[in-house]
Amino acid sequence: MNFPSISEITDKAQNAFKRFPLTLLWAIFGTFFCIYLIEYNSRDFFDVHSDIVLTLIVGISWLIGTQFFIEQLENPKKSQWIKLVVLALLGFLYWYFPKEQHYDDSPVYLFRFFLFLIAGHLFVLFAPFLLKWDKNAYWNYLKSIGTAIIRSLFFSGILYVGLILALAAIDALFDVSIKGKRYGQLFLFCLGIVNTWIYLSDFPKNILQNTTIYFQKALEVLVKYILIPLVILYLAILYAYSAKIVIQWELPKGWVSYLVIALSFLGYIIQVIINPIQKNLKSWTINKFYPWFYFLLIPLNVLLFVAILRRITDYGITENRYFVIAIAIWNVGILAYLLLSREKALKVIPISLFVITLLSSIGFWSAFKVSENSQVNQFNTLFTSVKNKNNTATEEELDRLKSILDYLEDRKKVSRLDGITRLNLEGFRDTIVDDYRNHGYLDQAKIWDSLAIKLDSTTMTKSDYTNEYYNLYSTWDKPHYNNISDYDQFAYLDLYAYNEHTITLDTLEIVLETNAKKLTINSKNSSAVLLEFPLASKLEALTKYDQNINKAPEKELILEAQSKAISARLIFIELSFNKNNDTIELNNVKAALFLKRN
Repeated sequence: MNFPSISEITDKAQNAFKRFPLTLLWAIFGTFFCIYLIEYNSRDFFDVHSDIVLTLIVGISWLIGTQFFIEQLENPKKSQWIKLVVLALLGFLYWYFPKEQHYDDSPVYLFRFFLFLIAGHLFVLFAPFLLKWDKNAYWNYLKSIGTAIIRSLFFSGILYVGLILALAAIDALFDVSIKGKRYGQLFLFCLGIVNTWIYLSDFPKNILQNTTIYFQKALEVLVKYILIPLVILYLAILYAYSAKIVIQWELPKGWVSYLVIALSFLGYIIQVIINPIQKNLKSWTINKFYPWFYFLLIPLNVLLFVAILRRITDYGITENRYFVIAIAIWNVGILAYLLLSREKALKVIPISLFVITLLSSIGFWSAFKVSENSQVNQFNTLFTSVKNKNNTATEEELDRLKSILDYLEDRKKVSRLDGITRLNLEGFRDTIVDDYRNHGYLDQAKIWDSLAIKLDSTTMTKSDYTNEYYNLYSTWDKPHYNNISDYDQFAYLDLYAYNEHTITLDTLEIVLETNAKKLTINSKNSSAVLLEFPLASKLEALTKYDQNINKAPEKELILEAQSKAISARLIFIELSFNKNNDTIELNNVKAALFLKRN
């Protein structure tokens, strides 16, 4: 790798800005905007402006690809309007993305973000060749992308390390306090501006005219001694596994689908690398890679389809299974194209992936809509079967019904089950709604009580002994902590079952009795019990909110008690306990205790 001179760097930087002004202005604005958020809102960096941040991240690759595409048109100057179309689409994306606190409403938002991000990077891989094709020019273009990525990451990484070491030196030698956020801001500057600028400065402008192939020895070594041996290893593992399931006559595990897909992608990467020189190198493994790898991949694709279709048949379609089956179908199409097509234009690989990525993100055929409909149909089939058996379900059926309800609740789509259950499921939501839980908490325990489904005990396969761990994460910033005007004393409790668990507050002793599951407030002088918080019933009540107790409404995290001597309010901040069958074992309590003498 040749290190450029200062003049070369400045010339390349100026040329890059002239060539990609919109992209670099986008990157500069986005970087300084994020730096600003860290400076003035570092604790809630992603809370208020997540829609802007995600749009800025997605926009970089789309704007780069758009510039590459426009440059290859006959009249680039008259085609600048395409950038306005892309900006309008990015504006629509900004409108679509919600604020951060709403991402718990549905994982679909983040799914779509990653799909649009992947689609943008795929667009860069073929944008200059969308309307034209040259095998050698395409290979050189992909090589330029790889080189630019390595160079930009290397140089921006070196700059970042140097700058943070300089800050650390100033902090240590001159006793100048450097805020921790400065290191994060420097990272964003090096990644968002320096890295992007170096990346764009390394691209030749006349992409389609660059047809001379320079195949370095390092690439031959990489393919011949690392990548192809890895392919052979994966082929051996998968064929051995195929032999095992044939001998034992069992269906393949779903996990094998991911390995077949990974092997396919590794093979396509090798094919791209060796494509222009495959027949010219004196290497048997490289010369024979095509077509033998693709012939050997055909039986493994049969294995892939059997594995994923088995999971879909048993449990229906989810987003993950949708993407696996989509990639499996795409894989078969690419295999057929590479084996049967005369042209074998490798741009077909990223273009077809790009189309699949976009199609799977929107429309009634999208991963989200198909998965939702599939899970509703699965629930309908299972629920009808249970009703026909006098409302009695096997353990597996009940687990599946609960799993589907959880799936739809994550996406706030439980109302899709109203017609099946003949219940208004949204009516089972907690009426307390706050900034973090706009839809309220769905009380699933009441739903199952209303459905009155009985468990067939003869089908139970689980051990009679269950050990479930319940946990409440930090809730220190919840609004209920402000409602303390009636109290005049405060104690922060951090009590563990296996440590000393007595806290002294003036003339009071606060004692956690872990065996009895109670918190008592005693007089330090007389040892008399002034007030008692029984915790066992509260812990039992919290188990209905699943093992992540953060789903519980805030009112459920507060205990109030009063005696002649004292009034108290106990607010849980963190909490963990185990439930072994009907026995509760308390592990630790972190809480805010507010007191008032009566």
